[in-house]
Amino acid sequence: MRRALLTIVVGLLAVQAGAGCASHQTAPPAAPAKLDEPVLMTKLRAEVKPAPESALALADEGELRFGDSQSAEERRALAIQALINLERIGAARSRAYQFMERYPDGPFSAHVATMTGVHVTPRGAAEPRK
Repeated sequence: MRRALLTIVVGLLAVQAGAGCASHQTAPPAAPAKLDEPVLMTKLRAEVKPAPESALALADEGELRFGDSQSAEERRALAIQALINLERIGAARSRAYQFMERYPDGPFSAHVATMTGVHVTPRGAAEPRK
């Protein structure tokens, strides 16, 4: 009697859990909606200090999705700041060299130079003598 009751209970639990019952199966979770660029930038600015890893991921996503958009310079400067906040100084300086080459007189250039110590190299500057 106990064994029969146990078998019934186990069977009921399996049905409740959705095993073998298509009406109880749940759909897979929906993929998170992709942020448009203004929303991504707002979130990136907010996360660069308290959550630099998340900010760096947002900057990299923005780079892939929006490339050389109007927000590109700021996004790239924030990515450098996120790398510094993650103490990835070498990676920050590498990106800073590229940044300064591309935006030597941009509105974020002074901030990037201050954060990284990377400055604009004047075009045609002579190589130091050895």
